[in-house]
Amino acid sequence: MLYQPAISFGVRRRGTKMSYKNSYEDGIYSSDMTKLGDSVLQSMQETIQKNGGVGTITGYFDADLSILSIGDLLLHNLGYSYESLMAQTKGSLKKLFYGENVTFLEKDRFRQIHGAGEGQILTADGAPVYVCLYKENTTDAAGKPVWVMSVQINWAYENLALVNESIRSALWYFDCNENSEIVNVYWSHAFRRLLGYRDSLDFPSELAAWSELLHPEDKDRVLKLLQDTIADKTNQTKYKVEYRLKTKGGRYLWFRASAEVIRRLDGSAKRIAGILSNIDAEKRSQMQAQRAAAFHRAFTSANLCEYYVNLEKNTFDTFKVEASLMTAFEQSHTWDELVRFFVDNYVVAQDKKAVTDFYNRAYIAEKLKGLDTELCQECRIMLNGEERWVRNVVMRGEIEDSEYAMIFLRDITESKAETARRMQMASDNASMELLIQSMVRLLDRFVVCDLENDRYRFYNLQGGMVYEPTGTYHAFVEQVTAKYKTLEPLEAIQALMSPDNIRKNLTAESDIYKFEYCSLDENTYKIASFIPLEWEGTRLVKALLASMDVSQEKKAEIESHRALKEAYRAAENASRAKTDFLSNMSHDIRTPMNAIVGLTAIAGANIENQDKVIECLGKMTKSSRHLLGLINEVLDMARIESGKMSLAEEDFNLPELVDNLITLTKPVIDEHRHNFEVHVDHIEHEAVCGDSLRIQQVFVNLMSNAVKYTPDGGNIIFSIKEKPNGFSELGCYEFSIADNGIGMTPEFQKIMFEPFSRADDHRTTKVQGTGLGMAITQNIVNLMNGSIKVDSAPGKGTKITVTIYLKLQESKREQEKELLDLPVLVVDDDKTCCESTVATLKDIGIAGEWVLTGREAVERCYAHHEAGRDYFAVILDWKMPEMDGIETARKIRERVGKDVTIIILTSFEFSEIEEEARAAGVDAFIAKPLFRSRLTATLRQFTSGKKEKSARNILEDFAKTDYTRKRILLVEDNELNREIAAEILGMTGVTVDIAENGKIAVEKVVAAPEKWYDLIFMDIQMPIMNGYEATAAIRSLPGGRGKVPIIAMTANAFAEDVQLAKNTGMNEHIAKPLEFDKLNDVLKQWLQ
Repeated sequence: MLYQPAISFGVRRRGTKMSYKNSYEDGIYSSDMTKLGDSVLQSMQETIQKNGGVGTITGYFDADLSILSIGDLLLHNLGYSYESLMAQTKGSLKKLFYGENVTFLEKDRFRQIHGAGEGQILTADGAPVYVCLYKENTTDAAGKPVWVMSVQINWAYENLALVNESIRSALWYFDCNENSEIVNVYWSHAFRRLLGYRDSLDFPSELAAWSELLHPEDKDRVLKLLQDTIADKTNQTKYKVEYRLKTKGGRYLWFRASAEVIRRLDGSAKRIAGILSNIDAEKRSQMQAQRAAAFHRAFTSANLCEYYVNLEKNTFDTFKVEASLMTAFEQSHTWDELVRFFVDNYVVAQDKKAVTDFYNRAYIAEKLKGLDTELCQECRIMLNGEERWVRNVVMRGEIEDSEYAMIFLRDITESKAETARRMQMASDNASMELLIQSMVRLLDRFVVCDLENDRYRFYNLQGGMVYEPTGTYHAFVEQVTAKYKTLEPLEAIQALMSPDNIRKNLTAESDIYKFEYCSLDENTYKIASFIPLEWEGTRLVKALLASMDVSQEKKAEIESHRALKEAYRAAENASRAKTDFLSNMSHDIRTPMNAIVGLTAIAGANIENQDKVIECLGKMTKSSRHLLGLINEVLDMARIESGKMSLAEEDFNLPELVDNLITLTKPVIDEHRHNFEVHVDHIEHEAVCGDSLRIQQVFVNLMSNAVKYTPDGGNIIFSIKEKPNGFSELGCYEFSIADNGIGMTPEFQKIMFEPFSRADDHRTTKVQGTGLGMAITQNIVNLMNGSIKVDSAPGKGTKITVTIYLKLQESKREQEKELLDLPVLVVDDDKTCCESTVATLKDIGIAGEWVLTGREAVERCYAHHEAGRDYFAVILDWKMPEMDGIETARKIRERVGKDVTIIILTSFEFSEIEEEARAAGVDAFIAKPLFRSRLTATLRQFTSGKKEKSARNILEDFAKTDYTRKRILLVEDNELNREIAAEILGMTGVTVDIAENGKIAVEKVVAAPEKWYDLIFMDIQMPIMNGYEATAAIRSLPGGRGKVPIIAMTANAFAEDVQLAKNTGMNEHIAKPLEFDKLNDVLKQWLQ
């Protein structure tokens, strides 16, 4: 109800009110009555008139939107007094409103907003209430800008807003004039929020604000229905429609809108009001189901070929091709070529143009972008000299992704013939009686419906009567409605079975009107078919309703849809996994290959330096093993295709892991001239169990990214520390890689672990990579129940921390008695490094001290020497300011002599200073990072004389073994492998016989005297007779010949290969490439 009061206000200060009278009385409280001028009072009246009139509130455009005045009726409706409201809000409008819709109170936005709106206000008892608002801007008596707002509390609107919020819908309405033209548009705040907007500034109360967001394919349809609904004075046209709207974020979402029209006495529309609901998830689920159904139809049919097409790249990838069509696929390199070849050589002349137009890539891409999930076209082809009917089926690869399509070519010759036969049979039936008799075998019941006289007659063919034999037709429809419902899309059965609808769908003798329906509990499914039975002129008066139970078939179809949907996803995942994985492997293989190539060059340059060559060969072996592990993973395709990656559990130690990492990454670090440091923080447990190859793969990936995205000459720090945890059998290890490179934006950090994700940055465009490394890294860490933390900012570098738990080896750490309480001096200009090293010494049982300069070290050593308390050892950092480690060693030797052991601490590579250092008196070298085991082993050399085994030591020990009276049969088909193995085995003095394959090996064992061979090394994959067959043949020989020990020596290194070797009669298994320690153990076990 609108009030139009005369402006007769009386004004006073607090406790006094200014009032006007018409059909109600309102008072206005103000802190300063003099500031309310005529302009304000006039604006107050206008806002009340336009908002249905309840109460007003005014104020200034300062930071708090200070309240100047407030109406008595508004205070009464909210439960406040003027004093209590001002105390509660501290005089600020911002503190009066509540909830999410408060962005309009931002100072700049509030100044711009005018007209109708809505919000939530807190009442005196603390409850939020929905209100309608109307705001205008004016000036006070002094000319200062003032806002004026009327507030309407409508409890019906409050209830409606709560209901809409509970069902996630939003209110809207349009007001119309007598000509049914829309003159006023209202969008609720909930409506704007559904689309991602805030208020009328970014989504104005205009029809165009909504209509411009409609999807181009939906716009005409939706606007036409809106116009027809408004114009239809009979109210027969209903505005119920589903369409897509573009949200503020740029995405199209599905919505359902429904509305009713309020009309004047002449039938013209006064207002159309409705709700909007977000049905995007529901709609996409329906589209997925349609796609799965199409996929089911395609895959359950006899397809001549099945293949994927990349519409953008014009490529194809086959799944299945009938032999008679293989030539087309072999002769074509692009999909366009394949279509041309197919049309030119297979399609009959009459259908060539239709097929060519159907397979147009632009046409398919455009259709699949819309609502279509399946396109079909039938044609005739010549196949093996015979004309066949085929159906060309094109399916969308993914919802809303038209780049990929799946193509099926299905032979429908037999179904075409069957359809033609049935049509012929139907045309030959002279009457409906014959047709009914032919249907009896398929139907469970039928009904003769007298549409003209509202009667029916029911016939049940199977089981008891479920309805009365006769009665009124409308009562029969009510009985059906009480027990059954239609399938998607849901429509009332009453509407489908109404006489008008039946007549609408049956206009000719040959028409059949069908629909599916099911019981309310969805346990029974049926198909209803209406057939014309009797006519009066052109008016249908009787129809036959036949009901067929299809429950079994329908349930099987539903289950098949579900299973095939999973199969379809699995097929897509497998296809992607093939490309993704091979791309990743090519990326990961480069790192160890670079190390091998670099070390080969170093060894070649130092060919006269045997120690250097042996050192390079040792590092090349480590890189080769890493490379071998990656190749083994490539071969294990079954695990990759299933989307699973298994983890091995093997003993290893952390120092070796870090050494391997340094060996793999050092060449590329040096290439970019990066400063690389490794920090070790008190590692208590170095011997652990886990998948060292996978852990190494994680850190190679992370290190590779740090190197690539750090400008040349940058800093990279690799840190490792053991953290305390509550498990005695597990160690918690935190690894971090920090750099001062280009860093990452917060937006990219959110997607950095997704496959193929790369930062969109001009600084990274020249950096090569697949974008798979971080996705693989996260996958491996997750498998280890670990975590990854990223700390990065553009221009400030990146720190990635990986935390994993590793099982501790059972062997217990032992303190070395000869090292207890020995005095050791640590010299390093890095205080943190000194403290960490001394802590490690203390953990061993050594009394450690530290100084920060070489001069202090010389003086401290001299003082101890003079007091007769020489240090057992001095550990010197190589690079120190003023006096480096070599110069410090030289000075110590001059002042103290040879009584003190001097050890140089270096970063990674010390060969370039070794000669100079030893000349200065250095006894040994320790490479960073300084692990406890490495420090212990070095110090023990100078207490017990024990030396760590180098590659040369291992070779020397291996050559010292003497098996001159033993004979080995080496079975190997590769000439180079035979030469290497024979050379290595020959170092022990053993006699080696050669066999090129399993057949020759068996012949040699048979021809040789009994117990002639002490041991056989057997390769597995060989021509003529493989290792398994040869072993079985030898084991079948009588006497000692069949008992000779046989060792599998092969590149087949998986666990199942080892078990298969033992199952076929082999005694043990050695994997290639050979490990000297393992080979030596085998020879000792079987030859000694």
